[in-house]
Amino acid sequence: MIAAAVVAVLVAGTVVAMVLTQKARERGPVAFNVKLKTKPGRYRPCFRLTETDTVDVAIVDATGRVVVMLADDQPLEGDDASHCFDWDGRDSSGNFPPPGRYRLQLTLRDADRVATSGERLNIGPGGPPS
Repeated sequence: MIAAAVVAVLVAGTVVAMVLTQKARERGPVAFNVKLKTKPGRYRPCFRLTETDTVDVAIVDATGRVVVMLADDQPLEGDDASHCFDWDGRDSSGNFPPPGRYRLQLTLRDADRVATSGERLNIGPGGPPS
């Protein structure tokens, strides 16, 4: 009896996840042309939005924790407008985060969507190369 209930819950959860995934696909990507560039003494994440929105732009670590906010509640144009942000490689406390892989996370407030880039920014000890 308990096994049947567990199976039913797992099947229901799978169906819900599939429906939500399909809805996200129907809405399309949040951004395109995402590039995480390394410049002397800084990093420069760039992207284009698919639609105009009020956006939060963050760098997140492998666990999804926000390391630093590059933009908070900033109106950005969609379509052909390219958006770039300079980052000195330091976290919100002014320290260099540990070496590892980091990603760009965009939160579109009006559309109520969050996306994390598939492209990773590899950070070595001491932040960006000089």
